[in-house]
Amino acid sequence: MSLRPYCGIDFGTSNSAVSVGRGDQVQLVPVEGNSVTLPSALFFNTEEDHVSFGRKAIAEYLDGYEGRLMRALKSVLGSHLIGETTQVGSKRKNFREIIGLYIAHVKQAAERHAGERIEDVVLGRPVHFVDDDAEADQRAENELRGIAEAQGFKTIRFEYEPLAAARDYASRLSTRETVLVVDIGGGTSDFSVLSLSPDHSDILANTGVHIGGTDFDRLLSMDTAMVDMGWKSKLKSGLDMAGLTYHQLSTWHLINFLYTQKVMHSVRELHHLAERRDLTQRLIKVLDDRMGHAIASRIEAAKIALSSEAVTHIDYADIEAGWVSDVTRETLITATAREVAKVVATAGLCVEKAGLKPDAIHTLFMTGGSTAMPGFEAAMQAAFPAARINYGDRFSSVASGLGLAARAAFTTL
Repeated sequence: MSLRPYCGIDFGTSNSAVSVGRGDQVQLVPVEGNSVTLPSALFFNTEEDHVSFGRKAIAEYLDGYEGRLMRALKSVLGSHLIGETTQVGSKRKNFREIIGLYIAHVKQAAERHAGERIEDVVLGRPVHFVDDDAEADQRAENELRGIAEAQGFKTIRFEYEPLAAARDYASRLSTRETVLVVDIGGGTSDFSVLSLSPDHSDILANTGVHIGGTDFDRLLSMDTAMVDMGWKSKLKSGLDMAGLTYHQLSTWHLINFLYTQKVMHSVRELHHLAERRDLTQRLIKVLDDRMGHAIASRIEAAKIALSSEAVTHIDYADIEAGWVSDVTRETLITATAREVAKVVATAGLCVEKAGLKPDAIHTLFMTGGSTAMPGFEAAMQAAFPAARINYGDRFSSVASGLGLAARAAFTTL
């Protein structure tokens, strides 16, 4: 049996994790302190001339260090942005290089645990990086493969993220079940229908849609913070306020593109034409002070809080004294209802592709942080009333399963 170490990496839009194995033994490993998860974030700290990752990256940004925060980088794969460069301090960096720094950081954590270099990896991927565009979807996988190769991986395999989660679930089964794996991540929602038993699996269907937690953040932001900054207000002429800047400010991976003289000139022109200049003045302040990610972080925290609370309060006093927003669970459910319905419909399509009726599903195996969002579990239970719900570890089931996939791929007798 080969005793070369191997790993499985779940590079997520919002969070990432890695499992490492040698022989038959495979386990999740710490990637930040004692935590087995790492927020998918980098901060280029130009004040102290270093790059930080994960929670430390977010903390340094929120503490006010000069620099550039990058989040939701997985969303760039397969898009035109992958070939773009972005300003980081006095230099311009391309997105392949930036994603590569993050993958290298995760790889180093795996190698610290293994005690030696790791060259064999199974990388998770969504069922669709890009919806309804097979060419762009394959291009996204190729881009991620190239980035992994540049960091020193030699043998690279891919596995659909919901299939990896199914491996994790199957490892705990004692009987055969028909399972719908529901993996709602930061950028995509992915589904697999499988007939599972402890020692065998039959894959019946896979589907996915490019909707995830960052979309729910964006929708909540558009209905709360952006309204407080002038979105949905009017110009003095009676025309509606232009929405592009607000949409970009609500979208994690587009925020940095707003910090240009051209955008600021356009926003100041709108401010002079606005009926509610008290609101658009907040927008100018946010862009001038580069607080877009701070707004997005508070919106994300509010979304998470609303999974256990009926109302949460967002304090923007550091932008404007007295600016506080009360956000209710119902506001979140209403803001995201249309996209949640699309996600549930995609799950139904997966079952239909498997040649099954909804009542044939025994178990909904739920993983991914966004499965905790208010209203989602109820919507899934309504669509599959005969199924019981079983939760995996929301943030590490996929990485655990990718480790099992790597064991199957790289352990030879």
